[in-house]
Amino acid sequence: MSLLSTQHTLQAYYLGLFGRAADPDGLNYWLSQLESGTLALDDALMLMANSDEFSERLQLPADDDWLAQVYPAYFGRPVDAEGGGYWSSLAAQGVSAPVLLQSIMASATGADREALDATTSIARFYSQQVSPERYDPAQTLIQEGLRSNEALYAELAAMDEQFDALTVMEVGESLEGRPLYSASVGSGPRKLMIVTQQHGDEPTGTEAAMLLLEWLSGDSPEAQWLRSEISLTVMPRVNPDGFERWVQLASGEASPDTTIDPRRNSADIDLNRTWDSSETLDLALIPEALAVRQEIARFQPDLILDYHNQNNYINAAGELETISILWPTNDLIDDQVTATAQQAAVALAQGVAEFDYGFLSLFPGGDTPQIARNGLAIDGVPTLLIEQRGLEEMELIAYEGLAVNYNALSSALILEGLMSMIGVITELGSGGLTDIDPALALQIPDRGERIQYQDIYTLSDERIDKEGMPTETELQPEVVGVSAAVLDDALAA
Repeated sequence: MSLLSTQHTLQAYYLGLFGRAADPDGLNYWLSQLESGTLALDDALMLMANSDEFSERLQLPADDDWLAQVYPAYFGRPVDAEGGGYWSSLAAQGVSAPVLLQSIMASATGADREALDATTSIARFYSQQVSPERYDPAQTLIQEGLRSNEALYAELAAMDEQFDALTVMEVGESLEGRPLYSASVGSGPRKLMIVTQQHGDEPTGTEAAMLLLEWLSGDSPEAQWLRSEISLTVMPRVNPDGFERWVQLASGEASPDTTIDPRRNSADIDLNRTWDSSETLDLALIPEALAVRQEIARFQPDLILDYHNQNNYINAAGELETISILWPTNDLIDDQVTATAQQAAVALAQGVAEFDYGFLSLFPGGDTPQIARNGLAIDGVPTLLIEQRGLEEMELIAYEGLAVNYNALSSALILEGLMSMIGVITELGSGGLTDIDPALALQIPDRGERIQYQDIYTLSDERIDKEGMPTETELQPEVVGVSAAVLDDALAA
């Protein structure tokens, strides 16, 4: 993980001193001062610390109250007792706010260092994309937790009630009787379907898809234009039983020894090994996959995006890769089907390029027809696989009680997932994917080497007591990511 860039450092100053992302005008001012050589970064920090805004907000950081706000803003977690005591003692000795802030940033290691990078990347994206008129100093940047099944269902129902443009339908049930939903918006001729969380412990695509639905269902000119050009159907979290098992494992309510792998459905079947139409399967054991197939038959999509999470991989430059993608690769697939998925891969790459967090790579998948990427494509539907980071963290949290706060990293991955969806949708809305050369997809670099979680960070092996793990209620998000105004302004630019 690299040191913070100038823009990230400015965002860190804003977050630490003012508790907000930089406003667009303010960010541009400081950047112009730095680029002209009028000021250095240290000068900017001193001026910010002497501003009326900071003076009115906190005066001097003389107690834990200041740190209690800095740590969540930087690292997505509350200040620990040891760290809080140390910084408070320095403040009591008269150490200034700028020095304290720089020291907190410089001392961040491991997961905290990555959290700071993720948080400042999100802040930078917000400041760059939102217009001055729509800037909101209270904009939340880090999503707390993940939607429970109940929260997901409640939010879908609320959006269905709120937005005339959105239609939510129950299209099936899981083996344990949990509802499976499709959410549709738009009436355009080009049809996109998004499927998330075939594997219960791979949640970031679901979170991103919910943000997409909220924005695309809104009344902004950009959303209305896209709805006239494309039709979107989302099936979020098609393995709710698996996710429920992950929640129970993470909270200590279930034992790994007696619990089916959250990756699989409640019949202990990997749903992403059920897509070969030539195989005879017991559909009673895979109602989740059956519901997806029936929705595909109803909707007749031109393209499917299939969202997953993968383990940690590192590229040749030593940077962690955050997203890997791949189009169909089975020899039975029509060339045009493959080409369409490759065009979607290029559009997706353009979308994530708008967000300067992480690295895109090519997933090294095989040609088995049992997986959705190949099986659905053999049936004639171009399907693009999207694999984001986070799987190993989810597994370690569930099975070993890993003492790491996932909120900042997952928030960055959720925003990255959202921008990947936006990239594809905007290209579809702008006349389809036909103007994209599918050969450009071949320029995406191969995925790097696997790296174990313990080798990424210099973290101790401390594990927290299962009784201290978050409950299902605590896993629900308090807010929903970046505001719709950001997407409107980004598309209008």
